[in-house]
Amino acid sequence: MKRKSWNIEDLAGALCGIFVLCALVVTIISGAVGKTVGAKAGDIPASAQTLTGTAPGRNGDVTVQVVADQNAIYSIKVLSHKETDGVGTPAVDKIPVSVYEAQSLSVDAVSGATITSDAIRAAIADALASGGIDAALFGGDEIMASGGSAVKCSVVAERVQTHSGVVVLTAADWSEEYPYIYNSWLQDRENSSVTDYLVDYPMLKTLYEPYGFSKDYKAARGHSYTLEDVVATERTGPNSKASCWTCKTPQYTNMVNEEGVSAYGGSFMDLVEVMTEPVSCYTCHANTPGVLTITHTYLTDGVGEDFETIDAATLSCGQCHNEYYFDPGNGGATTLPHDSLASMSPDAILAYYNDGANFPDGQPFADYTNPRTGVRQIKVQHPELETFLGEGSPHRGNYTCADCHMGQATAEDGTVYVNHYLISPLNNPTLIENECARCHVDLVSEVHAVQERIEARTYTIGYELEFLTERLAQAVEAGELNETELDQIRSLARDAQYYWDFVFVENAEGVHNPALTDYCLDKAAELCNQALGMFSR
Repeated sequence: MKRKSWNIEDLAGALCGIFVLCALVVTIISGAVGKTVGAKAGDIPASAQTLTGTAPGRNGDVTVQVVADQNAIYSIKVLSHKETDGVGTPAVDKIPVSVYEAQSLSVDAVSGATITSDAIRAAIADALASGGIDAALFGGDEIMASGGSAVKCSVVAERVQTHSGVVVLTAADWSEEYPYIYNSWLQDRENSSVTDYLVDYPMLKTLYEPYGFSKDYKAARGHSYTLEDVVATERTGPNSKASCWTCKTPQYTNMVNEEGVSAYGGSFMDLVEVMTEPVSCYTCHANTPGVLTITHTYLTDGVGEDFETIDAATLSCGQCHNEYYFDPGNGGATTLPHDSLASMSPDAILAYYNDGANFPDGQPFADYTNPRTGVRQIKVQHPELETFLGEGSPHRGNYTCADCHMGQATAEDGTVYVNHYLISPLNNPTLIENECARCHVDLVSEVHAVQERIEARTYTIGYELEFLTERLAQAVEAGELNETELDQIRSLARDAQYYWDFVFVENAEGVHNPALTDYCLDKAAELCNQALGMFSR
């Protein structure tokens, strides 16, 4: 066969063809332009503006064109995006239709494409704002206009039915029907390592004096050990209230749901032989497998009207992983110091504790009083919920607790199930490769770097607080300051330790929300220095 000879015209034609092909490939890679959704041009009033808005998606910016006025959104078109075909693109097709038909940005995200869904809604809000149209007219808000929904919510949780006469079904009761889930739940026994905080953080004996945590403070093991550990710790004993069983067993949760506040005031020791089931199915599902149900009613109260804006999986974990106190004005009931997303910031919680009007004695709340300094101290618990959902959280809009700590698993026979073996994302290479690697080049190194930095700051400020405590105790004993001066220092010391403790007891060592963590440590250091400065006046 004779080889064809090329002339200039042939070469030019070939190059044009290649250029067109490359342009097509680029268009496919960058994301095909979406279809125009909405009214025909002839049906759009002259008052409507043609506006453009942009918001960050998973892989890059999403840009939309919106035709709207103060009365209606007349059409929506996704002009460009870089979302993955088959992953983010379903949202490109469906979200504009949903928003147009509902005339609202408050539409459900497309399952499996939450980030892209949020980006499109945020881009529409941005477009409206560019034309002076308040996105709130169409269910938008400032959060959407700034780049996405505040908190991921793909599934709304159910609320437990109280006083219903139910009996808790144990995990073993479901083992035959859900063998893979049950066996993965049993794996939590592997989370058995124990850290003695009083050894690793010697300053705690001074900071928590004379509270139980200054005598025995070990890291919580896996959910399988909740019963063993709460009985074994020196913080519980003959004088302990039944409220100490909170979050340790679904049987006690159900007791509270059936009996009400009176269940909190009983004796802890009277229930040692009664409580036999550690954290298990009822805790997150009541007696309905597969349905996420909030069984701790204090959490429902703690998020108030925001209940339906927070994903069920995050609320489910947040039932126990939160900051709480035993309310002296309500029979010692386990209570959260907030009633909305906005009021769960560290600042708002401290303001709540410092307001004596919230408590029957008219005094700021205190878990204990240091006998040597007279400081009425707050002992923060484990505010994972408040930290993860707080301002600055890098992932609260995109992921739930379960997305990172559970996930799906596939059995040898091909059965896909939700893995109930709770692990750190750093120990889940499949998750890192398929999800985290989209944004993180080396997640493990990044996380360790944050944790090491936060730990170093925590140690340093912890020792500064210990020094402040000893200096204040010395001043009290020597009578070197009057009560007004002492009370000023006590107030600063109380608040400083609160901010420090908010970080110390949060189990992610800063990575759930580095910005909020640094903010708390900054506040702790600032308040501590102010207090120490008062001794040199």
